[in-house]
Amino acid sequence: MMNISIGIDIGTTQTKAVAFDEQAQVIDSAYFPYPLIQEQPGMAEQNQELIFHAVCTVIQQLTERFSKKATIDVISFSSAMHSLILCDEQMVPLTRMITWADTRAVEQAERLKNTPLGLSIYQQTGTPLHPMTPFAKIKWLQETQPELIERTAYYIGIKEYIIYRLFGKLITDYSTASGTGYFDIHQFRWAKEVLDYLNISEKQLPEIAPPTMEMPKLQAEIQEILKLKNDISFVLGGADGPLSNLGLGAFGEDIAALTVGTSGAIRFITDHPQLHPDMETFCYVLDQSHWVVGGATSNGAGIFDWASQTLMQEVTQQAIAQGDNHYDALLSAIAFVPPGANGLLFQPYLLGERAPLWDAEASGSFLGLQRHHTEKEMMRAILEGICLNLKRILEGICQEGQLSELRATGGFARSYVFRQLMADVLGYPLVFPTVSEASALGAVFLGWQSLGKIKELNEGKKWIKLETQVPVQKNIHEIYEIIYPTFVDTQQQLASTYKRLAHLRQSLART
Repeated sequence: MMNISIGIDIGTTQTKAVAFDEQAQVIDSAYFPYPLIQEQPGMAEQNQELIFHAVCTVIQQLTERFSKKATIDVISFSSAMHSLILCDEQMVPLTRMITWADTRAVEQAERLKNTPLGLSIYQQTGTPLHPMTPFAKIKWLQETQPELIERTAYYIGIKEYIIYRLFGKLITDYSTASGTGYFDIHQFRWAKEVLDYLNISEKQLPEIAPPTMEMPKLQAEIQEILKLKNDISFVLGGADGPLSNLGLGAFGEDIAALTVGTSGAIRFITDHPQLHPDMETFCYVLDQSHWVVGGATSNGAGIFDWASQTLMQEVTQQAIAQGDNHYDALLSAIAFVPPGANGLLFQPYLLGERAPLWDAEASGSFLGLQRHHTEKEMMRAILEGICLNLKRILEGICQEGQLSELRATGGFARSYVFRQLMADVLGYPLVFPTVSEASALGAVFLGWQSLGKIKELNEGKKWIKLETQVPVQKNIHEIYEIIYPTFVDTQQQLASTYKRLAHLRQSLART
């Protein structure tokens, strides 16, 4: 009978349960999608009860498939960061889950930027000031819904809610705690100065534990629902971004992980905290001896989705009518547009921005647009803007010559044009591991460390198989090196206009 390990990845759009064999190869998976609730500008919430149902459903589906042919050694958890749920004294939710994408706390985050207190908070927590954080969300709710705050006994995230429902224990791991904006990444505890600013206490927050902590037995009613044996070990796990690095084998300062899906991120794992002088990057705790340094963009391939519906609609519709992949058709159509899109630049901030700007009011811009430019060049400029912004993040987290390898994953990898463009802009060959569920595998590695199957997390690298390498075209990269300084200069110049443009949009919406 084979042994399997299961990683549960609680994401923003779906929950996945992924089964791995003893060679860390995917052998089966189950998925449960759920919607994002956006009833007003800036809102991005989800129903935590539906997500809890999703977790139970995928565990049940996957374990039932292996009930007679495999032994399940461990189930470990990964989850999206920066969520917030307010609960009463009985741990009953008073709100829906507010996700990282919710931007309604922009005023509260902006207020602290460029202040001594804001810098102090960043230096303690490693988390840039941005409305994505529970820190900013709590302050926003205190100022806008004080009656709700009066009823609140606990401030938790989606992972803590799921763990509490499964095991009856209010607890969180280091990396998930790091995403709150009120966790001290140096002392491994809640940051007192930040809690004092929010006027909340440690008693209102989860207990903090290492990610390898083995959980107690499932609560009796959950045991009955899931129909699981008592001999399965459940491990606390971590947050999806840091665990993606583990699952890709991107361990150490010389190997960074690049993830580009709807959003995007670049991260590396180090053995000491590293902070940016201008607060452009994050630094989260992974375990007692490792930190994850990086930057996340809100504007990844999701911007290409917008562009496909806005530009070149004829190509999109024709591809769909013929049963072809419309992304492939669009990318093929722009493949022969020269690098630099004939002098057209695009600042890709349609969804505000996290790294490197950390400005929820940022907006997108075409620069250099002239009459001779076509939709194909605009589409090319959009893709280049996504890549150039990621290069800006990469330069913010890495020193010159630091990296030997850039391991990549995400939806962009399915397009030869997109991934070649990314390699040419970043100036590093892109290596694509075969694993497609990196965060779930990272959770399994934590489970294996908890069980003693591995002693050190970097041992996980030996199971990672590399599939494809995309080399840098030197002559094309040299063109982007000419373009990049102009991209950065205009990025910085436009930053001063975002707040005024946001106020203008609000004023026009009221007329």
